[in-house]
Amino acid sequence: MKYIKGSPGKGLLYGHNNHTKVVCYSDADWAGCPSDRRSTSAYCVSIGDNLISWKIKKQSVVARSSAEAEYRAMASATCELIWLKQLLKELQFGELNQMTLICDNQAALHIASNPVFHETKKHIEIDCHFIREKIVEPSGVQALKNPNPLKDVEALVVLVVAMLV
Repeated sequence: MKYIKGSPGKGLLYGHNNHTKVVCYSDADWAGCPSDRRSTSAYCVSIGDNLISWKIKKQSVVARSSAEAEYRAMASATCELIWLKQLLKELQFGELNQMTLICDNQAALHIASNPVFHETKKHIEIDCHFIREKIVEPSGVQALKNPNPLKDVEALVVLVVAMLV
């Protein structure tokens, strides 16, 4: 945001491409804050090659595992995708068959796809039910393992800044 505020003569350039695939990358930095050990969630959403939304925020509770931190980041990203889908529908943007949510944490993806696995993680049960409900909807979110994993939140920040320049 400092870059945008400090560069009033510059703007974001969006190219025209023929595909409208919505892709969201989510990540978390588990216990990254040295003072209170809270995690940081981050996501960025693009339509085609154009970045349209991003957010980086400290989580409100201390995560007990990296999977929990990543899962909370996925829940936040899923909320954004649901809101974006409704907005694009109201704007009559076009056909949005499926949105893709990419996460680099295998345990979080297992929690999202396995209806039994979440029972051992009662402290994230609400997020589990929320994400699973959206994954099983016919036109819902599709969760995928990231083939080229982002190592940490800083990598997501670099991605966002690179797309802004």
